[in-house]
Amino acid sequence: MKIRKKLFLGFGLLFVVVLFFGAVSIYYIEEISETSKITLKNNYQTLTFTREMRSVLDENDLPLTTKATQTLDGALKKQENNITEPGEREATAGVRKDFSFIVDPKQSLVQKAAIEKDMRAHLNKIDGLNMKAIVDKDNSTHATVEKTTFYLGAMAFLTFLILFVLVVGFPGFIINPLNQFAEGLHAVGEGNYDYRLDLRTSEEFTHLSSTFNVMATSLSESKNASLTRVLAEESRIKALIEETPDAVIGVNEKQEVLFMNALAIRILDLAEVQVIGKSVAGLIKKSPLLKSVIDNTGRDETLKVDQDGGISYFKQKSIEIVAPYLKVNTFDAILYSGYTAGMIYILKDVPELVKGE
Repeated sequence: MKIRKKLFLGFGLLFVVVLFFGAVSIYYIEEISETSKITLKNNYQTLTFTREMRSVLDENDLPLTTKATQTLDGALKKQENNITEPGEREATAGVRKDFSFIVDPKQSLVQKAAIEKDMRAHLNKIDGLNMKAIVDKDNSTHATVEKTTFYLGAMAFLTFLILFVLVVGFPGFIINPLNQFAEGLHAVGEGNYDYRLDLRTSEEFTHLSSTFNVMATSLSESKNASLTRVLAEESRIKALIEETPDAVIGVNEKQEVLFMNALAIRILDLAEVQVIGKSVAGLIKKSPLLKSVIDNTGRDETLKVDQDGGISYFKQKSIEIVAPYLKVNTFDAILYSGYTAGMIYILKDVPELVKGE
C-alpha cells in the first residue's frame, strides 16, 4: 500500500470519528434541550392552570360570582389546550363536567359542595400526572446525560487511540525504513556490497529497497570484475618479475614489501624468511644488505655483494611509484595530482664493469 493511501486512510478515519463525535454531541445536546423545553412549557404550565383554578375555589364561596366563574373557566380552557400526559384528558374532562354543575343555578349548595370536592380530586389527579411526568422526564434527562457522557467518552477514547496510533506508529513507519536505508548506504560506502534491504512497509519503500539492491549488486559485480583485473595484472607482474634477470624489490608507502623475486631473495639472504607483507625495518635486521639498498636510494653507487664464496657487483636503480590522485572540484573539472605509493629497487649484475676497472 502506498504511503499516500495510508495517510488518507489514517487521517480519513480520524476525520470521520471527529465528525461523528460532533454529530452525536449536537444530537444529544438538542435532545436534552428539547426535553427540558417541553417539560417547562407543558407540565409547569399545567400546574399553573390547576393552581389558578384551585385558588378560585379556595378564595370564593359557593355559589361563585361572575368574575370567579370567568377566571375559573379561563384557566380551565387553557388547561384543555395543554393536555400532554396519558390520563390527563379524562381528568380535565371531569373538571369541565364538575364546573358545569357548579355554575348551574338549578343545583343546590349541598350538591355544588359535593361536586366541588370531586372537582378538586380531578385537579389533584392532573397535578399528580404532571408531577410524575416532571420526575420521569427529569430522570430521562439524567439518563440521556449519562448515556451522552458515556458515548462521548468512548468516542473521545477512540479518537485518542487513533491519534496515539498515528503519532506513535506513523513516524516509525517512515523513520525506521529511512534509518535502514541510511545504514545500507553507510554499509555500501564502507565497501560491503553484499548488504541488502527488505523494506515492505509501503510500495514506495519496496521500490526503494529493490533499487538499492540492484545498485549494490551492480557495485559488487563491478568490484569483483575490477578485483579480477587487478589480480590478473598482479599475476602477470609477478610472472614478469620472476622472469627478469635482475633482482627486483617492491616496497609500498608503508615500507612493507610488496614483491621480491627469487634472485633478490637469494642475494639478500632471506630464503628462510617470509618477506611478502613484512616490514622493511624488520627484514633489515636479518639482511644488512637490504639496508644498503634502501639507503642507496637516489645515489648512483655500485653495491658489492659477497655471495657463493665470491664477490658480485650490482648496479642499483631506484624507481619511485607515483599513483594518480583524482579529485573533482566545484566547477566539475577533474584535478590530476599524484602521491608516492612506494619504491621499486632493481639490482643489475655488472660483471663487465668490474673487469674493466
